[in-house]
Amino acid sequence: MTPAGLPAGIAQLRAALLRGEFSLGEALSRQRAAFAADTRHSCCALFDPPEKLPDLSLPLAGVGLAHKDIYALAGRAPGCGTQPGAATPQASAATLIRRLDRAGSLPLAALVMAEHACGATGENPHFPLPQNPLDAQAAVGGSSSGSAVAVAAGICYGSLGTDTAGSVRIPAATCGILGLKPTRGLLPTQGIAPLAPSLDTAGILARSAADAALLLENLVAPAQARRLFPQGAAMFAGALARADWRVATCWEHPNSAVALDGDVGRALQNLVNALPPGTVRTAVTLDGLPTWTRLADTLLHAEAAAVHHAALRAEAPPLTPLTRTVALAGAALPAPWYIEALRQRGTQARQFIAQALRRADLLLTPALPRGVPDWRHVLTTSAEFEPRRLLDLFSWMSFVNYLGLPAIVFPIGLDGRGRPISVQAIARPGQEARLLAFARHVEQTHPCAAPFLPSPL
Repeated sequence: MTPAGLPAGIAQLRAALLRGEFSLGEALSRQRAAFAADTRHSCCALFDPPEKLPDLSLPLAGVGLAHKDIYALAGRAPGCGTQPGAATPQASAATLIRRLDRAGSLPLAALVMAEHACGATGENPHFPLPQNPLDAQAAVGGSSSGSAVAVAAGICYGSLGTDTAGSVRIPAATCGILGLKPTRGLLPTQGIAPLAPSLDTAGILARSAADAALLLENLVAPAQARRLFPQGAAMFAGALARADWRVATCWEHPNSAVALDGDVGRALQNLVNALPPGTVRTAVTLDGLPTWTRLADTLLHAEAAAVHHAALRAEAPPLTPLTRTVALAGAALPAPWYIEALRQRGTQARQFIAQALRRADLLLTPALPRGVPDWRHVLTTSAEFEPRRLLDLFSWMSFVNYLGLPAIVFPIGLDGRGRPISVQAIARPGQEARLLAFARHVEQTHPCAAPFLPSPL
């Protein structure tokens, strides 16, 4: 059960509603109350209860969702991690928010984030530090930090975040939940404040693959939904055990400074060893990873400088040091470097697929190679700050955005301190359903893979 005393999954909640175990109004009232009562996690930027009840027949009616405060809501401009947000009566909601509205799920809240989505943790001087529901000393990844905390704490069923260099996948990994970064362009970004438009990707944070599939089905266009889930996402979970897996693995980063923790390495290998006997397993190396990461960094810095040029020129409110550092680096980049990074993108993606997925459907990598760090090691204002620990958080992440591929992160076990260990799976463009199927298979068959859900508040 969730802290609101409701079923833990979306399908179970919907079934209980349709059986009349509680009313739609009661379900939403309980979820609003759970948000209002949660003062521990510092994840909510705005409490914004829906004004009307949806039709019970809609597929997501009664499902409480809350989203990163980078999405425009009806009548409200996003705060983007700089302020709680502002009422804007004429503002229309982001395309994805409108699609969820049509499916019956109205937003319960806007959630805190790193300023302008620029940061691998939830560090943000404008808001209190978000608290990891699993361990108060453990860092919360960013920039979709409030989204991960709210989902992991059980106070909403799912959240939309954004992923530019790992900003959905990193917080999912630190909080022990699922984070899905779809193929670039699958989900429209209209109504989402930009950081680096050619890398920005709307993503989903959820507690299970089944929940993420139900959300994705209602976020994509109808034709895309039929392609991804021919039998519908509601039938998705039941067909997973029949899947045949062809997986490639890469545990070692070409950059020797990115060390793999022993607990993480053992958990990853145990996962692969536990796959069904018919699984095809191939070990690969990613020699191009430093190049793909460099090209991703070029686009990120250059586009962040363009997005925030007014602030860099003191013509808009100043940026915090973390955001300003990223944007300033882009302002100094030669324009030909940026153009060349864009030009190489398609070629580099094809080279990756040929190298990593020639004999496999999925590439498995570490998510956080050294596990979930303490706040004291990644907080830039801490006396014990270790820059390498901060860099480790996105060492396996940003190249995926550059290549435009879909990727998923989900928990597969616990380390010696009881913190989640997660795997990242990467697939060819358009293979979101395969990623979700693999995650669901692991959830159902692998020990310690189910996400943690706290007791009721």
